[in-house]
Amino acid sequence: MMDMWKRFYEEEDGMGTVEIVMIIAALMCIALMFRKQVVEFAKGIMGTVFGTVVDAPSADAP
Repeated sequence: MMDMWKRFYEEEDGMGTVEIVMIIAALMCIALMFRKQVVEFAKGIMGTVFGTVVDAPSADAP
């Protein structure tokens, strides 16, 4: 029984997937916390590239 738990604990087959999911979740949290700044940054870049101010949806809209 103890040998089975030891093998289960040491197995690393699914670790890559879990790590990717955790990284994506962390990036999503950061993006949500700074969504207003991200939207303003994107509007500034689009204005520079296209030479006009682009009306993007408000960051405060649900």
